[in-house]
Amino acid sequence: KSYCNIYKIILRKKYEKFLIKREIPGVSKTPSNDLDKGAKESEKALIEMREEGKEIQQEQSYVLNDAIYCIYNATSEDLIKEHAERSGGVASEIIEISGIIKHNTSTIS
Repeated sequence: KSYCNIYKIILRKKYEKFLIKREIPGVSKTPSNDLDKGAKESEKALIEMREEGKEIQQEQSYVLNDAIYCIYNATSEDLIKEHAERSGGVASEIIEISGIIKHNTSTIS
């Protein structure tokens, strides 16, 4: 039995990072309590999916004009699509992030 567990760990695909664009006209003018309701539905779906053994997590979301941009970690794009369906959200565009450039441009005077 322990051999099977080790085998599963070895075969487990590492997380990929995704950028999800959710086109929602006028979202930047949405009251924060309405945004909170959507976030709670999203988190509920994420918890259910993880309880089913699906590897997905949300890092952060940004509200800009007519869209919300979210950063997710997941083992596949299909999990991102499933999450959107389960949470009642939209996933207008899903892009796998191929790399990250970290900047530190602050200066101390």
